[in-house]
Amino acid sequence: MNAGTQNGQIAISKERHGGRFWRRFASYGFARDRHSVPIVLAELESAASAFPIVFRATATGTVEPHTLLHLNAGEPSPFVTPDGKWRGTYVPSLLRAHPFAASPTGAGGEMALLVDEASGLVTDDPRDEPFFDDSGAPSEALGQVIAFFRTRAQSELATQTACAALQAAGLLRALDPLPGMGKNDAAGCLAIDINALDAIDDAALPGLWQSGALRLAHAHRVSLFHAGWMARALRAGADATPRAPGHTAAPTAGLSGFLDALADAQDHERGTR
Repeated sequence: MNAGTQNGQIAISKERHGGRFWRRFASYGFARDRHSVPIVLAELESAASAFPIVFRATATGTVEPHTLLHLNAGEPSPFVTPDGKWRGTYVPSLLRAHPFAASPTGAGGEMALLVDEASGLVTDDPRDEPFFDDSGAPSEALGQVIAFFRTRAQSELATQTACAALQAAGLLRALDPLPGMGKNDAAGCLAIDINALDAIDDAALPGLWQSGALRLAHAHRVSLFHAGWMARALRAGADATPRAPGHTAAPTAGLSGFLDALADAQDHERGTR
């Protein structure tokens, strides 16, 4: 993976991180103020069973699906308890990878692997996970992180294809505020235009299905009903717990936890094709 920086995160390199260590997170407090998280097709059904899914534009003019963790800015997420426990039935894969992230470099599919040095999880404590081994190669644990992001990137390409098909067919429009959501909080979010979808030419349907666009559109439409629970949870002081299929993933599941979850989602994806 090549060097780079993004959003205050630092590219991992032997020069900067050789001899340093990282610690797995023990709290989801870092996600409490996040409004939304990008997802990929490999985790679509799992995500749709737990959160509202909307679409957001990227810096390049494309769109990507996001799970909503908040309905209104400034309010606590109903998915994170005050002591940092995860309340939802599924954890988006990018949150499982904290404090790591990846950014494409535009060179043959290569990525820059980044780490959030402000997370408090980059240490000089040899009891934690090393970034590199004695030979200067990525450690076994860091190699698992790299493999995770490479696997996720493959699904991200399929997700981009599905979203591009929705855009090309004119099936996206501005999101009407969901229950409990203000207009400002809906700004920048997109939704499927159900009238446009109902009016789509029959000849266009096979292409939309093969691209994954129809699967994505259906999951999005069903997922929006989670907004009602989110609004009720906020009114109740976020004391309610969603009762959707699945299980709560704990931070103690560690690195293998988010890798296993991605593999499970990919197996499910293959089973729906």
